[in-house]
Amino acid sequence: MSRLAIAPFDQSRYVGTVCQVRPRSVEVNLPLASTPAGSHFAGFSVPGGQVGEFVVIEGEDHAVLGRIIEVRLPERDRLSVEPTSEQASSPHPLGVIQLLTAMDLETGTSLRGVPIHPRIGQHVFSAHPHLIKQAVEGDNHSETSKVHLAVFPHAQNTSVSITPAHIFGRHCAVLGTTGGGKSWTLAHLVEEIDRLGGKAILFDATGEYQGQGESIDHVHLGGLREVPTDPRKFVSFPYSQFSETDLFAMFRPSASAQVPKLREALRSLKLAHLSPSISVDGLVRKADQSKVAFETALLQHGSVLTEIGADFNINLLAKQIEEECVWLTSNRGPRMWGGANANELGFCTTLISRISSDVASAHLACVFQPHRLDEPLTTSIDRFLGDPTIRVLRVSMEYLPFEHNTRELVANAVGRYLLRLARQGRFSPNPLVVLLDEAHQFLDKNIGDEFSKTPLDAFGLIAKEGRKYSLTCVLATQRPRDIPEDVLSQMGMFIVHRLINERDRNVVEKACGNLDSSAASFLPTLGQGEAIVVGVDSPIPLPVLVRAPKWPPQSRGADYDRLWTTRPAGT
Repeated sequence: MSRLAIAPFDQSRYVGTVCQVRPRSVEVNLPLASTPAGSHFAGFSVPGGQVGEFVVIEGEDHAVLGRIIEVRLPERDRLSVEPTSEQASSPHPLGVIQLLTAMDLETGTSLRGVPIHPRIGQHVFSAHPHLIKQAVEGDNHSETSKVHLAVFPHAQNTSVSITPAHIFGRHCAVLGTTGGGKSWTLAHLVEEIDRLGGKAILFDATGEYQGQGESIDHVHLGGLREVPTDPRKFVSFPYSQFSETDLFAMFRPSASAQVPKLREALRSLKLAHLSPSISVDGLVRKADQSKVAFETALLQHGSVLTEIGADFNINLLAKQIEEECVWLTSNRGPRMWGGANANELGFCTTLISRISSDVASAHLACVFQPHRLDEPLTTSIDRFLGDPTIRVLRVSMEYLPFEHNTRELVANAVGRYLLRLARQGRFSPNPLVVLLDEAHQFLDKNIGDEFSKTPLDAFGLIAKEGRKYSLTCVLATQRPRDIPEDVLSQMGMFIVHRLINERDRNVVEKACGNLDSSAASFLPTLGQGEAIVVGVDSPIPLPVLVRAPKWPPQSRGADYDRLWTTRPAGT
């Protein structure tokens, strides 16, 4: 007895007959393709030979699933469809079907590839949406335990659902140009994670997901409360969570004298925090001072100084650089520092001025003045992970400044913090999904110059190794060509909306093993909300219409029609 959801070879859905067979495609007669419109049967459309239509080719043990990629008329019939034609005979359309996969008629399971090719003369039928649904989903999980992702564009009463393991367990990329529906898809995925009881952190680059509700905690990374009654939560990401190269990229020291002095100043302030006895007013005084106490503390705490999270007082950094501008030895002995070195201090003047300005800047308060904000983001993340009632943490980065690459460096440092938690086993009890909007801003970049370069590789590392620690990511971008190839290759699921740029399409086609040029050729013509879903566990590239989110993102720009056409003349 067949376990197929519906009979695949229904004569009411007949569209044509195989007339030529190739290794990857077949050519068929499509007698119904020249009719002005398709038909309907039992509430489902039967296009009857339309480009993009899924079809099933009959077989003895298998049903071969394919997609029509070309429809044409033989040269002799080319004019027969014209209204002025005097030809009495009907046209004889031909079509090309790309072979995708096969289904076992007895078990109803999808197979990898096509084990037996169709034969000439076998009939072709329009594939019922329920049959496509079974080919993609299988039937091993209940509908309620799946991600209710989409519906079929031409059969919107048929749902497309995917198991969480397939869409989140192997990383996911949501790609598409502006206006194609990428943001809606990301918002819908957040809602589905919430519904299924998962845990996710959404990094909102522009603040467009502020309307997301239910079981979602919202924090703003950067910015300051303008009025005391502002109910929003503003969080910091303290400078102590930055690596040394991150701080170098922000302060941009020159290679000659400033880099070593900045490095020594950071080491001295961290050591002063660990051993206050070697400092005076928080500073390590060096001019004409003994090195003994400093070197003893350095031997005791040296291993801690290089760790991310080692605390220090950054408000003293500019002054500490001045303290570092001394001669390394003194005429009073090798265990003493010499006096002040005016030349070195002159070389460091611009760095000292730059650090003083940046540390006092209100725009950078979330990094250098964490006491002015409600709490560190690390505290918000720890509380979120421990609270089973909160499913999603939205981290808005709309107030993070672009100056000094602050936005990129902070996001990269947060990703590095999450990866550190993952390596500690924090996500093993309940896997965490990280959703990164506008991912091209935070990947495949090096910040700083050749002397103070820091790679933005945290989210790339999550894509490469996070899965084994129960930490996966969803990367959303309108510029796939700006995502590193080795990161895209780690994505187990792609949801690809309209892509117009040829370079973007080529990158996606290269990264998706199941998306060939025939399927990629449909990408520029996709409508809003439509996408092609392709993944490691998906037997075919599947065109879908993603479900609208309950709380759509607020991504619309200014209303020019209203604002520019309603003003009285002369105003």
